Amino acid sequence: MNIHSLPSQIFWEKTKKNEARILRIYGTSPAAELPVQIEGCPVTELADYCFASDCHLPEHYCIFNAQKETNSTFSASAELSGNYLQSVWLPDTVVKIGNYVFYNCKNLRQISFGQALSSIGSDIFMNCHQLHQLYIRSSVSEKTGLQRMLFQISWDVEAVFLTDDNGSCQKEAAVFYPEYFELYDEIAPAHIFGRSISGEGFRARQSFKDGIIDFHQYDKIFKKACAEESAQTVCMLAFYRLFYPKDLSLQNKIQYENYILANGKILCQHLIRNRQLDALCFLFQQKLLSGQSVPDVLAMAVQAGWREGSAAILRWKQTCYPDKKRTRYEFEDF
Repeated sequence: MNIHSLPSQIFWEKTKKNEARILRIYGTSPAAELPVQIEGCPVTELADYCFASDCHLPEHYCIFNAQKETNSTFSASAELSGNYLQSVWLPDTVVKIGNYVFYNCKNLRQISFGQALSSIGSDIFMNCHQLHQLYIRSSVSEKTGLQRMLFQISWDVEAVFLTDDNGSCQKEAAVFYPEYFELYDEIAPAHIFGRSISGEGFRARQSFKDGIIDFHQYDKIFKKACAEESAQTVCMLAFYRLFYPKDLSLQNKIQYENYILANGKILCQHLIRNRQLDALCFLFQQKLLSGQSVPDVLAMAVQAGWREGSAAILRWKQTCYPDKKRTRYEFEDF
């Protein structure tokens, strides 16, 4: 995750419950961390268009100067909105996000939020197609606002669950949600449209029960995904379930392993391109690559100019896939 920094100036208003609603933020970094409270009021809401490229301020509002509050030296700050914004950390006190909050934040890549977030407005991520990571500070077994978030994102996205381990966040689980498409076809002269949905990502987003991920339902999408999705998408579905095997049955584990064994090079292309060393290590340690594909994977890393990955793959090859020593009774085939 990015290193976040506290804003230097916050435009806000007090709600009827004496809580803080954030209107607009200025800071020195595109990775923003919102405070837990402002002037004794817990931060519970993001107003409509809070981070949007266009500013929509009410007639009356308050200004909180964080630099003055912390006695830090003044430094030039920018409006944390639109293309400038890259990531946002929301405190656990936030329960509501308004409409169009991140509208046209085209470089937004990740957002972190707590378990209490439950009310989410419409079109909050419109035109935020670089957003591929959601960090949820909660156990994967607890109710969260993740599904409501996913309803706003139709493209590929990774949901990562973080739990507190002696004051530091540890990754407990991660789930991959593939892209899906909604199509509308006119079926009558009176401008009546029929809606059709393409992509197993939609069914994956429905795999919740009472706000908690239902992995039994999630695993059911795999068979159809194999027939309709790209090999890379299916590889990602399989890999995430094996890497974070929450509620994973033996039968489903075997089907995921078999798919990666047959298509491992496609998955490795993605992992090498994104420099995911821990994921590659897992594939080698679990022997989820066929022996014939290992030299090709090494060649991919070399061709990509990834020295660290190439050296690691060579070590893992020697450890996990050692060359078979020929016995004195084995002969060459002619």
